[in-house]
Amino acid sequence: MRVKYSIANLMLVTFISLPTWGQTDLRDSLYQKLSSADTDTTRIRLLLSASKSYGINDVEKADSLATVALKKSIDVDYKLGMAGSNLLKGRFYTFKSEYDKGLDHYQRALELYRSIADREGEAKSLNGMGEVYESVGQYVRAMSHYLDGVKILEEIGDKRSVFNSYNNLGELYRIEDDFEKSMYYFQKAFSTSQSINYEMGMIRVLNNIGLVYGELGAYDSAIYTFYEVLRKTTEREEKFGMAIASNNLGKDYRNLAQYDSALKYSNKAYSIQLEINDRYGQALSQTNLAETYLLLGAAKEALPYADRAYIQAKQIGNKRLISRSTKLLYRVNESLGKYQEAFTFLKEHKMYEDSLFDNRKTRDITNLELSYGLEKKEQQIAILENESRIADLRKNILIGAIAVIIAFGLLLFYQLNQRNKRNKLLLEKEKELDRVKSRFFANISHELRTPLTLILGPIEELKQKLEDKPSHMYLNMMKKNASRLLNQVNQLLDLSKLDSGQLRLQVKEADIVAFINGVTMSFESLAISRGIKLTFDSDQKSIISYFDEDSIEKVIINLLSNAFKNTQESDTISVEISILPGKKDLEIKVTDTGAGISDDHQGLIFEAYYHTENKMQKSTGIGLALVKELVESHHGKIEVNSAIGQGSSFIITLPTGKDHWRDPEVFVKETTQEKVQAVEETEPLPVDTEHMSTDKPNILVIEDNKDVRMFIKESLKQELHIIEASNGKEGVAKAEAALPNLVVTDIMMSEMDGYEVVKHLKQNEKTSHIPIIMLTAKADSESKLKGLEVEADDFISKPFERKELLSRILNLVKSREKLKERFSNSVMLKPADITISSVDQLFVQKLLALVEENIANSSFGVEELGREMGMSRSQIHRKLQAIIGQTPSKFIRNMRLNRAMDLLKNNAGTVAEIAYMTGFTSPNYFSKCFSDQFGHSPGEVPKEL
Repeated sequence: MRVKYSIANLMLVTFISLPTWGQTDLRDSLYQKLSSADTDTTRIRLLLSASKSYGINDVEKADSLATVALKKSIDVDYKLGMAGSNLLKGRFYTFKSEYDKGLDHYQRALELYRSIADREGEAKSLNGMGEVYESVGQYVRAMSHYLDGVKILEEIGDKRSVFNSYNNLGELYRIEDDFEKSMYYFQKAFSTSQSINYEMGMIRVLNNIGLVYGELGAYDSAIYTFYEVLRKTTEREEKFGMAIASNNLGKDYRNLAQYDSALKYSNKAYSIQLEINDRYGQALSQTNLAETYLLLGAAKEALPYADRAYIQAKQIGNKRLISRSTKLLYRVNESLGKYQEAFTFLKEHKMYEDSLFDNRKTRDITNLELSYGLEKKEQQIAILENESRIADLRKNILIGAIAVIIAFGLLLFYQLNQRNKRNKLLLEKEKELDRVKSRFFANISHELRTPLTLILGPIEELKQKLEDKPSHMYLNMMKKNASRLLNQVNQLLDLSKLDSGQLRLQVKEADIVAFINGVTMSFESLAISRGIKLTFDSDQKSIISYFDEDSIEKVIINLLSNAFKNTQESDTISVEISILPGKKDLEIKVTDTGAGISDDHQGLIFEAYYHTENKMQKSTGIGLALVKELVESHHGKIEVNSAIGQGSSFIITLPTGKDHWRDPEVFVKETTQEKVQAVEETEPLPVDTEHMSTDKPNILVIEDNKDVRMFIKESLKQELHIIEASNGKEGVAKAEAALPNLVVTDIMMSEMDGYEVVKHLKQNEKTSHIPIIMLTAKADSESKLKGLEVEADDFISKPFERKELLSRILNLVKSREKLKERFSNSVMLKPADITISSVDQLFVQKLLALVEENIANSSFGVEELGREMGMSRSQIHRKLQAIIGQTPSKFIRNMRLNRAMDLLKNNAGTVAEIAYMTGFTSPNYFSKCFSDQFGHSPGEVPKEL
């Protein structure tokens, strides 16, 4: 069962929950000012500030302060105080799920703010009313109020409140399954929060995006997102956000059948909700726990959680939670053999389901009444945004004019310093030349990586097949030099990424002494063979630091390789680590007693592509340039002390703490693969973090040869989003989970060969519509015939050209899109029309039969259809979209309308009777849908004789 979460409580965190640290000092200060306040209005404002400071950490205390402020405001006829008090009380009652009282206070606040022309207060009151309507399921009314509020907020430029409105709208459209509009408003909310550096807002949007992933069935992506939300809210000690993220993790782990993790996070959410007295959240967590135990077959353990969830839901009066908990108690008691109790709860569940159905009917009618108004309001907001952009453009033109004047003044100034100017221009040209070199070598590197990788693979194959020693000698030589060349290519790529700011570090907490010792000792055998003494020393046994292991490894390897190049037999190379006195900085020193570097060249060795003609000093290439860039990316510095004939010492200084890493993105490696230290002690994150693309076709490549997979991905990534699988079994699992636009599979693979993959996917209802291209090293007709027998769509022989593979992929994807367009607006649909596969015909035939069987059942919808087909709501949604371009709800409605047309032609009853016969609960709504579909009213249908 899919669970929709109310955003009203989450909204309150922004308005009435402040960080826990410093609250005592703040309240003491407010109370001190309150005792010395000399006017009534000042006292009222201080009371309201104190009420906000308690927020959801102590709702009852906060509410009592707001009540005192309201009474004093009424006594002195202070309308702004009355409005602010009502606004706060509306929020507190909404948080406590007392929605009628919350709505009443918001309405009073709205009237008071309008009477004193306070536009900001008016907008916040409208948003509050939207929150209440959203909480009780009146989504269209909620949208209307949010749009009214955001229009005002755009006019007055209150970006924090604009963010809240956009986020609410995105959440409402998510609940209504309009994911395109939902993501549109979430993106607007995210960009707004970024523009004002509102971190908590960005966290909330991230949580909502995770919910969208869950709705679409991308549970791995959803879990990854919720871990990030949990980490960030834990760092900020935002307990409400921690509870929401934990609850979402529990729900999605349950969807993945990882029940231990599901129980763990649901319990974690419940303990936090008890602490902050979130009654709605408590009921939700207990329901999740009960459902998980029921799936584990532990009905006895599920019973107490289901009982408590039911009692809590009844106390707060939330019909959706009561309906869910009664159904759960019915299932639990039935599993325990308590059939009388099960029947009692089943009756109660049906009663609430009927009530919710009536609400849905009312909501549908309200949708028709308000849809035009919503479109008009969205258009008005778009106009306001355009006006805002025009104002920004004017401002930019003014700034540009000022900048031109300043530039002209600077030009005059520089004309007095021509010599300095020429020197600076020369320096800039040299830097630009380096950048051109970086771009050039980056482009060359990309072209070289794939053939180099494909050279190394066959060398290993040949070594295993050839037994004669001379051949092995040549193969080892080839492998050694190809590996060296690939290493140089990779260094070129790293340097070009650093130059362009695209190299992302993966920082984590580790013992840097142990790490560098391990890297140093990997050179031990080389030192012994060369007769060079290699030593390692540290003044601390262990130094815990935050660093990117890959980068520091490259730094040490480059410095040691450089030292070995410039040393001879009996020379010494040492690596020393120490903590600088009185500082937290770490010093790493790599010293050799080799040839040394002259003073003239010491300032140039860190330049990329620097070359010296001195026979005693070898050219640096890009190694030391890369070292310098990597050290500086760690907020450190590197310097060299050297003299000809006396050796060289490279000294690196690095900060050891965590505070200098200002970009939180660098810690993603640690939090998702190593420790998840801030939010998780033992559970690693899912390793699969592939996200489905919305603007490119999603192509699954199943190939057990890593090099070929990489070649395909690198070749097609500009036009396509590539998902990888290393064997047939993994490929089938990913195809079922992701439902890509097309599958490219090799034939010869371990676990499951290509023919078995095609057969499995084509015979599975979930994946039968996906076109498949087979990669084969055999171009013979027998291989192709075998592929045709299992219904492969196309074949490509190895070796293949990129253009040919891309062309065939795009042609198959386009042909499927044309089929979808053909059926997307069709009312009449027959299984024989589906030309993709016989399995799809059977799938549609089964769908038609199910809808036909329930044609008069008005409560038969997408949830029921999916349950009967053995598929989740998101799976059946993606499947129908893929084969006929229709959503499940549109498919059901078209079937009802088609049957209604037949009945009307045969004069089977009045319009109202036929409406009810085909599952419509309102003749007026039936007439509107019929007219929209066929272009005329039901009464205008000609009767057949």
